[in-house]
Amino acid sequence: MEVIAIARGPAPGLYYIATAPPRCGLLGIKLAELPTDAEPPFKATYIKTRHGTALLNISKINIDKYLLDHLDQVIEGEVRDGVLEGVACDKKITIRVLDRSLTGPVIAVVPVYYRRRKIPQAVFTLLAYRLQLV
Repeated sequence: MEVIAIARGPAPGLYYIATAPPRCGLLGIKLAELPTDAEPPFKATYIKTRHGTALLNISKINIDKYLLDHLDQVIEGEVRDGVLEGVACDKKITIRVLDRSLTGPVIAVVPVYYRRRKIPQAVFTLLAYRLQLV
């Protein structure tokens, strides 16, 4: 199974990983122990057996490129005063973003820890690509 490590977890050796591509603006993540010290974000083949886990073909990735590869499944919108207003899967959405470092037009996904069908009302952070308008 191919996984993408998004960020380090709360303890050494723990990572937040995505096992599937984003869907309608949501990126499902889970906390997993990985046998590596690599700095995220990276992509790897994850093998889990009864004797332990292994990672093969670890390679660095660019989150911006990952979002652009899945452009049809991300949120396209603009962040103003901590509120993201945009469109995902032909539906208008409004999300309160607690991370105040994001402003302007973005394409983004919301990392969620469990499977959801609806986008949450408020999020701590987004995986976002800031668009450069010329």
